[in-house]
Amino acid sequence: MAKKDYFPVQLNDEWMKSWEAGKKLSQLRNHSGDTPRQISNVMLWISLDFQDQGVDSLGGVRDDDWLRLVERYRTGEIRTQNVLKESTIDKRKEGLILMLKAEKKHDILEFVEMWKPMKEEEVIRWWTEEEMEAMNQTALRMLREGEKPERAIAHLLHFIIAPRRSDTALFTWDRIDFRNGMIRFPAHKNRKQCQNKIEPRLVPYILQYRELVSDYPDGDRYLFPKSRAQKSGTDNAKKPYISDKTIATWLADVRDRSTLRDGTRVRPFPTHSYRHSLAMRYLNAGCDYEDVSGVLGDTVATIEKHYAELIFTPAREAAWRKAHTFATKITSEHSAQPALLMREAGYRPSEASRVAVPRIRGMNGVRGMDAGGFEPPATWLQTR
Repeated sequence: MAKKDYFPVQLNDEWMKSWEAGKKLSQLRNHSGDTPRQISNVMLWISLDFQDQGVDSLGGVRDDDWLRLVERYRTGEIRTQNVLKESTIDKRKEGLILMLKAEKKHDILEFVEMWKPMKEEEVIRWWTEEEMEAMNQTALRMLREGEKPERAIAHLLHFIIAPRRSDTALFTWDRIDFRNGMIRFPAHKNRKQCQNKIEPRLVPYILQYRELVSDYPDGDRYLFPKSRAQKSGTDNAKKPYISDKTIATWLADVRDRSTLRDGTRVRPFPTHSYRHSLAMRYLNAGCDYEDVSGVLGDTVATIEKHYAELIFTPAREAAWRKAHTFATKITSEHSAQPALLMREAGYRPSEASRVAVPRIRGMNGVRGMDAGGFEPPATWLQTR
């Protein structure tokens, strides 16, 4: 992880000045939640990466310096020795732009702003319902046996509403309405409201855990107080709740303990796959993008951007049927109807189509057409 390899004390005076200027400009933009800290880290990392490259100040950055650093990111020739994704390099670019604006370095600023990352295929990984239920059963067993119950509750929280790890770490009990079986909280990233119902079967387990954790310091407020976590010498933050890194470790533990009925292990996807899995569960059940947005706290545009290509919508089904007019027809041979007559083959939309989400709420068909948006002629004849 980058933060273990990069420290502010390693900055020279010139880069320290630029880093502080960038942080001040970031504060003026009133970023919410954990964003200011993340931006500060990004600016620190890119400052030290340039410094390692022999560029002693922000004013000394030239076009070739930036392009060379980009190639180092792509090949992992940095302190962490990690190859960075194009999206991660783009975030480093934004940190550099912030410092360049703060220091009014307009010449190199224009060049950096023109740079675009290479397109890379976005891979969305999600667990099937069978895999999710296998993890649910693992979590419930852990709770019944009193084995690391906080890890089980972390999984159940992600199954119910799939918060980002940073939101999970500081989750408080007042976000859970046990009377109405609801969870509501504002996402720290964008302050959008997230809400979802709790499956009734899970409520007793969560209540039992609350009774347990309330006996620990800060457990009456936080679901995951630091007093319930294993002590670590690497965490210097004086916070009453655990870190998001600990959440990731806990979730991975529940995942790795879980197997399907045939003995197959649950696929080792990252923790963000909880969000993808919840979104796909809703979309495959026929819910709208707005419904998923209300649960995850992402905008409708973001949901559509990430998941539209994974769902065969009714509109696409209708287009397919119009382009393949005979795809749903068979002859009437061996039936009571004339052999030359083409008839419907009892066509049913594909599973993906039947459970797909419409792009526009309420748009399930077109007036005067069948459910798939296709209006067949009165008769279908085929010449032998």
